[in-house]
Amino acid sequence: MTSTQQDPTRTTEAALVLDGIDKRFGQVHAVKDVSLTINRHEVLGLIGENGAGKSTLLKILTGIYQPDAGSIEVNGTQVRFRRPQDSVAAGIGVVHQEQSLLTNLSVAENLAMTASGSRRAGTRLGFYRWGRINADAAATLDRVGASIDPRTIVGDLSFVDRQMVEIARAVQVDEMVGGTPLVILDEPTSVLERNETEILEREIRTLKEIGSVVFVSHRLDEVLRICDRIAVMRHGELVAERRTDEVTEDELFQLMVGRAAQATQRDDRAGGASQTPVVAVQGLTRRGSFEDVSFEVRSGRTVAIVGTMGSGRESVCRALFGAETWDGGTIELEGTSLSAWSTVKAVKAGVAYVPSERRVEGMVGGLSAAANLTLSHPGSTRRGPFLDPRARNRTAATWFERLDVRPSDPSLPLGSFSGGNQQKVVMAKWLMAEELKVLVLDHPLRGLDPGAKEIVNEQIRAACRDGVAVVLLPDTLEEALEMGDDILVMRDGEVTGRFDLSTEAPTSLDLLEKMV
Repeated sequence: MTSTQQDPTRTTEAALVLDGIDKRFGQVHAVKDVSLTINRHEVLGLIGENGAGKSTLLKILTGIYQPDAGSIEVNGTQVRFRRPQDSVAAGIGVVHQEQSLLTNLSVAENLAMTASGSRRAGTRLGFYRWGRINADAAATLDRVGASIDPRTIVGDLSFVDRQMVEIARAVQVDEMVGGTPLVILDEPTSVLERNETEILEREIRTLKEIGSVVFVSHRLDEVLRICDRIAVMRHGELVAERRTDEVTEDELFQLMVGRAAQATQRDDRAGGASQTPVVAVQGLTRRGSFEDVSFEVRSGRTVAIVGTMGSGRESVCRALFGAETWDGGTIELEGTSLSAWSTVKAVKAGVAYVPSERRVEGMVGGLSAAANLTLSHPGSTRRGPFLDPRARNRTAATWFERLDVRPSDPSLPLGSFSGGNQQKVVMAKWLMAEELKVLVLDHPLRGLDPGAKEIVNEQIRAACRDGVAVVLLPDTLEEALEMGDDILVMRDGEVTGRFDLSTEAPTSLDLLEKMV
C-alpha cells in the first residue's frame, strides 16, 4: 500500500499507524512498502519466518533504523525517529529477547535509571531518595500486575520475573507522553518454561488494559491464545492480517512460509540394544549443578533431556563438550574414558556443541557467515596452510541452499542476519564436519520460525541416519517426544525418570510429573 492509499483498518482509536514503510540494505530489500495499524488496547501478533523483515520493522519503530520511505503516526501525530530516545519519547517501549537489566542492581534501581518526569524526584542533589525510589518502583510493578519486591537484586529473580521488570520498565514511557504506552514484546516467551509462560500470558492481558501490545513470537499456538489480531510478514512484505478467531495454526503456517506444513511422524526409532554406546556417562557429578547422572547415547539415536530451569541439564551438556569440569564420575567416548577434557579436545574428537546463547558462544558476529561456517572445521576450504576463499564460499553456498539461509549471500557479516538464520549457520558449522560423532544441541530450535524448525529437525534426523549420536535439550516436552529416541528427566540436578520411546509411549504429563 502506498502512502496515497487509505488503510481500511485505520480508526480514530489507532495507537500506531505505519504507512508505506520501506527499507533497503544495499541489494537486500528488507521491508517492502508495509502499511499497518495497531489499535489502542489491542494485542497485535507479528509473525513471519526468520528473515521476513520483522526485526528490521521493529528497529524502525524503536529508532535504531530510519525508513527509506513511508511515515509513522503515534496517537494521531506524525513522528520521525532519528534515534532510540525519540521512540521512547513518543511512548514506545520495547522488551528485547535478550534482557538488558543490570543484574547487580535492585529492581527499583533498574526502573529508576530509565524513569522520567516525576520519577526524577527519586534523586536530590545527586543522591538517591531510597524511600521514594522503592515506592515509585512498587507502583510501576503494580501497574503490570507483578508482585515483586522492588528491593530485590535482579540477579536473584527468576527469568519470568526479570521479564516482568523489563515490561514494567517499558510501560514507564507513558510518563513522557501523558498517554497510553505501546509496548513491543520481542520473543518474550522463547526461553521460558511452560508454567512461566502461563504467568507471562496473564500479565500481557493486564498490560493490554494499560496500553497496546505488539507481540512477536514464532510459537503460533501462543499467538492465537494471546493476540486479538495477527499480521503476517513474508520476504519483507505484509502478506496478511487476520483476527485470531478467524484463522487456524495451519493457515498461519502456510501464510508465513508459502506452503503447507509437512507431517513430522517418527517411524525410524530402533532399540539398538546390542550397539556399543558412543557416549557413556556414569555417576557424573558437579557440585552445585548435578549429581550422579548416568546415561548412554548410541549411534544414530537421540537422547532428549528435559527439566525445568535449575535442573542441571544445561550443565551436563556443557560438561560433555568440555566447557565445564566435573568433580566425580566418568564420561566415555567410544569406550575411552575422558580425562583433562576440554573444548579443544572435544572438537578434535568429533564432539560438537550448539549453545543456547548463539550470539555469545556460537558465532563471531563481525565475521562473514562463510567464515563462521568454516571456523571450526576448515577442511576442504584450505589450500595447504592457507584458507581458500573461493572454496570457502562454495562450501558456504552449498549449506546456505541446504538450510535455506537468508539472505543468501555468505559474504555478509553473520551479525547482520536474523537470529534464526544465525542459528542455521551455527548448526551447519558442526554438521559439515566429516568426523562428527556426537552432536550436543542446547535448545537448537529457540527463536526459529516453524518453517526453519522443519529444516533444522530434518538435518538432525539426517545426522542420526549418518550414525551421529545426539544429545538434545528441547524447548518443549512435545519437541522431546517428537525428536527423542530416549528421554531423560532431570530435577534439582538429579535424574528422576527415563523413557525408551522404542518400547514406551509416554505423554507430556508423564514427563511433567517427573520434572516437578
